[in-house]
Amino acid sequence: MFFLIEYNQNERIEMMTKAPDVFYWLPCAVVFVSTAHGDKRDIMTATAMFVSEKEPLLMISVAKDHLTEQLINRSGKFTLVIAGEDHRKLAVQVGSTKGEAADKFEKFSIPSASEATGNAPVPPGAAAWMVCDVESSQDIKGYRLFIGRVVDQHDTGNPPLVWQKDKFLGLKPL
Repeated sequence: MFFLIEYNQNERIEMMTKAPDVFYWLPCAVVFVSTAHGDKRDIMTATAMFVSEKEPLLMISVAKDHLTEQLINRSGKFTLVIAGEDHRKLAVQVGSTKGEAADKFEKFSIPSASEATGNAPVPPGAAAWMVCDVESSQDIKGYRLFIGRVVDQHDTGNPPLVWQKDKFLGLKPL
């Protein structure tokens, strides 16, 4: 089955999925996982959720054996970046390119600020970012789930980007 993600009125990208409708209906924050170790760095579009309201724990899911997973395993940390409304195109770009093939920051001319987050760059315009130390991980059917403890964070005040029913959406107060 093919579906379209619309990231502006004139540009579309086809993606293939066999996911049941529940994944189509479930709204998600668009997030990036930014990682770095040594002279390598990567950024990818991902999924994330909070694990606990009592402790600052988050969970992300990344494909096994991809550069992002390797860098997280080596460094023991990752930065979760909540995409801003202007990151529609970037979400598609970094989500459809493997880090092993190219430095995505160079390929897509992504300026980045990493002073506050250590090595892991954060694209300008992000809604927020959270630096996490890995608490644990679990392999599951070709993916690795990482639970990270938030050790630093910043809310930029920019509105976040959300994805639901094949479309990117913004959030507005009710």
